[in-house]
Amino acid sequence: MLTIPLALRRTKAVSAAHIWFAAKPRPGDALKLTYYYHCKFTGPVKGFERHAKFTKLVNVDRTDEAIQKDFRKNTQYEVRRAQKEGLAFSLVDNPDVFLQFYNGFAATKDMEAMDAKILRAYWPHLAVTQMTNAAEVLVMHCYVMDKLAGRATLWHSASQFRGADGEDAQQRRNLIGRANRLLHFRDMTWLRDQGFKTYDFGGYAANTTDPALQHINEFKDSFGGELVEESNYASAAITLLRRVKSAFSGKAKAG
Repeated sequence: MLTIPLALRRTKAVSAAHIWFAAKPRPGDALKLTYYYHCKFTGPVKGFERHAKFTKLVNVDRTDEAIQKDFRKNTQYEVRRAQKEGLAFSLVDNPDVFLQFYNGFAATKDMEAMDAKILRAYWPHLAVTQMTNAAEVLVMHCYVMDKLAGRATLWHSASQFRGADGEDAQQRRNLIGRANRLLHFRDMTWLRDQGFKTYDFGGYAANTTDPALQHINEFKDSFGGELVEESNYASAAITLLRRVKSAFSGKAKAG
């Protein structure tokens, strides 16, 4: 289990925390600003609001060949091809480097930028990997790591956002796609070598009808693994705070 203390912007008198990989929320945390991620328990807990969390888990405590054997044929091919293209795997040890790369990517996708303070609070428990081509970063992956649980969960992923023009654009997208698949595989083997047993894709939109989410599911399915249901839990204090903020926001808009 990991506990990530978070500093509140306006007061230090009230503590907040993100807790990962607990079996079940602690009753005493219901009155604190606490959010639990990826709990194994899937039932209701007094004082908490439950959100079902599906994800794909891959057993990486195996040989390279055994891991790849569960990949779909096209993914196996893409990984093998990428391995022949001179792409390089490495770790990122500077949070600012990842922050800049991710936020540049997020801006092109109309996604919310990452909060630098939250990233730094998480940093001691993160691993960031990258795949480069002639020193150009193509893809980065960021993982929340619990060594005791032997589990690493994909938290954020970002790819190169400066694309080529014209006919080269499709070739570049294809290269980035192959680099992304290879990075997932290299992450799995690197994590295994660090003593981890479980690779977590970080989420799965079960039963979705959204074509974009279905496409992401297909990508994750191509690596094999087991679909599991877990739980995220928001404490009563967090739920109340959200309602208060929502109420004041509504009044401000009405005014």
